[in-house]
Amino acid sequence: MKDKLKQILELERLIHGLRRLDVTKHKSTELSDAETTLLFCVYLGDENGTKPSSIARDLKVTLPAITHKMNILVEKGYLKRRPSTSDHRVTYVLLDEKGKQFIALHEADYYKRLIKLTEHLGDRDTKVFIRVLTKINKVKKL
Repeated sequence: MKDKLKQILELERLIHGLRRLDVTKHKSTELSDAETTLLFCVYLGDENGTKPSSIARDLKVTLPAITHKMNILVEKGYLKRRPSTSDHRVTYVLLDEKGKQFIALHEADYYKRLIKLTEHLGDRDTKVFIRVLTKINKVKKL
């Protein structure tokens, strides 16, 4: 039991250390973190447009949450919708000119802290870290 408790104390210390690093703190922008994340997802998607359902799946959030943020960004002029030419039920979302300018302005430094962390960890350890964090995030309630 003492060995397990030592391990738990070390885990707690490391989690506090990670919190102090504040690697998820971003340079502040005119958009919320959720809106910025959505813009980056669209930017990284297909240049001809991305389905909102694909974004929701990639971010592991609900489609209504994506639709809500997407509507805000369309209204603000950062995103635009494009209906599918083959299926009238499908709509794609693309960066509008204002969205492209936002990405160009913030691409290099918005995720600067996380980029620095992944460079420090290297590719292999970054993948392990992502795998472990994914596993932790699947625990809904401890």
